[in-house]
Amino acid sequence: MSRAKVLPALTFLVLVMGLLMARVRLHAEPPTESEQGAGFWSFRPVADPSVPDVANTRWPKSPIDHFVLRRLEKENLTPVEPASKRVWVRRTTFDLIGLPPTPSEVTMFLDDTSLDAHAKVVDRLLASPRYGERWSRYWLDVARYAEEQHIPVQNKYEALPEAYKYRDWVVNALNQDLPYDEFILQQVAGDLVDGLGHEGWDAVGFFALGPIYQTDGGEEDDLVRVRYDTIDDKLDALSRGFLGLTLACARCHDHKFDPISIEDYYSLAGVFYNTDYVTQRWLDPPDVVKRYLQAQDKIEQQTKRVTEAKQGENSSEKVASLSAELEQLKAAVPAKPDFYAVHSLVDIGSEDVPVAVRGNPLRRGKMVPRQFLGVLREATDSAQRFINGSGRLELAHSIADRNNPLTARVMVNRLWQHHFGKGLVRTPDNFGTLGEPPTHQALLDWLAHLLMEDGWSLKRLHREIVLSATYRLSSRFNEHNFKVDGDNKWLWRMSPRRLDVEAWRDALLTVTGEIDLQLAGPSVDDVLTASRRTLYAPVRRDPRFANDKFLRLFDFPNPWLSNSQRTVTTIPLQQLFMLNGEFVTARARALAARLANLSDDHIRIERAFDLLFARPATKEEVTLALEFLSQSRSDAAPENLSLWEQYAQVLLCTNEFLYVR
Repeated sequence: MSRAKVLPALTFLVLVMGLLMARVRLHAEPPTESEQGAGFWSFRPVADPSVPDVANTRWPKSPIDHFVLRRLEKENLTPVEPASKRVWVRRTTFDLIGLPPTPSEVTMFLDDTSLDAHAKVVDRLLASPRYGERWSRYWLDVARYAEEQHIPVQNKYEALPEAYKYRDWVVNALNQDLPYDEFILQQVAGDLVDGLGHEGWDAVGFFALGPIYQTDGGEEDDLVRVRYDTIDDKLDALSRGFLGLTLACARCHDHKFDPISIEDYYSLAGVFYNTDYVTQRWLDPPDVVKRYLQAQDKIEQQTKRVTEAKQGENSSEKVASLSAELEQLKAAVPAKPDFYAVHSLVDIGSEDVPVAVRGNPLRRGKMVPRQFLGVLREATDSAQRFINGSGRLELAHSIADRNNPLTARVMVNRLWQHHFGKGLVRTPDNFGTLGEPPTHQALLDWLAHLLMEDGWSLKRLHREIVLSATYRLSSRFNEHNFKVDGDNKWLWRMSPRRLDVEAWRDALLTVTGEIDLQLAGPSVDDVLTASRRTLYAPVRRDPRFANDKFLRLFDFPNPWLSNSQRTVTTIPLQQLFMLNGEFVTARARALAARLANLSDDHIRIERAFDLLFARPATKEEVTLALEFLSQSRSDAAPENLSLWEQYAQVLLCTNEFLYVR
């Protein structure tokens, strides 16, 4: 089945609407030559801007704040007051590890009056293994991670039992603060990097776990087409994920808006034309494997001779002699080398490929060398052809080159996006002409320059962001600011954000005391009955899969495609799931049971608020709760829940639990 047949119609409509809206933003005028070429902002070298002066010198806590405040002052806007310590610690804990803070952690922070109290919280969270679990999920969206492949011949989905090893590699890489340039290198070509061993094979799951398009027939033309569909998926994930470019638009013709030619497309398609998928890799040295495979080949050939001798007119002596030789070969075979089960890549050639005229690989155009994108070759010193094997390792070095103007910008924008809800560039996988321009271009460059100068450390970048005064702002409404900047583009407050499905489910299990924090390993069978973090739910491409139905109800992305940001929906089915679904009612029972050993209802109510909201209950909230809990139980109570279980469910379904502010 070709890629075009499996892309959801909704995705196509979203792309079309995005293009139409982008043209409206550009006033329906075609981009100028400077907008399309190397002079466009995202293709210019990353600057090292000086920190701007501001009028209110007491507000900034980081150079970040100078860039933000400079724009606010220009727009005659004033940042709102800082968030309370309770709000900040809940926000930061969810942002960095995807779990709510415990009451003891909140108390410890409130009691700490030192100047570095906030920094100590951040350092503790960044050192937690939960950090890698939280932030790996964002990257797995980009990598279109899934644990199965569609097999159209049998019309079924086949499980990929070793897929979790790539997921665990991402978690471990982030926890170890693997430099981001190395993070890129290993995912593009880790199998080709000396000394990495099976970790390098795990890393290229970025490509190996993407859709492999197949045909339901055996015609040679169809096999060629679906091979190029699979290559197109890899190029799309690579270009959107690492470069913020829509390279796939150049499959059939020169990109209509960005400086990417059809020759650029096929120069990179040649890299993946020479790459194949493998499900296991040998752990022993190549010479050991070679001797074993040669011995097996000799046994196979000798077995054929014995079979032919038995079926022919050969004498029994001839058959006995050949059989004896076969037994000698079997006795002399070396021990079988160890292998590592993994879904990985292997180089299979070093051919250049021709341009596919109008995107049809059966219509061969001119041959193009394997090399980096033309608009980036000069900046990254990558003008030479890729000549080593498939060229993947050279491609990886070109992407991770610190002179590449896109790489650092794209990644710091991703971090900013997940801390503030929207990136400085609000189209995180499109830094081209049809993408939105940065709201704070100098700040984007300052952060990109900091990332590279600071050893490509993502943890240090997180630290700089969440300790800034900008991040510490409350979400309080300000009428004047809202009239000027209703979308909060200039960052005068922190925009409230709804928890994604992973953080929401994990928070439910945490406050009820049920969560299992085992790190790494194969996925659970059923996310609705398991107690491990949602990261360990199986991710399928089969839309009929029960886990997938639950996850997608709460906006989990489609793993057929690379996803840089999720659509946030509010629909009645979500509320019905929370009010009537067995998963939520089971959590309500568990929360009530956790609170049951406390001495009285007043103390239980206070404890519930500490667990769920990181704050004490107000006098009015306590009064209302006690009135409800003191009434006679109604026979019409849902699911035969006790009054305390009903009250627990109400708390678990509140907006305050579901949002960070």
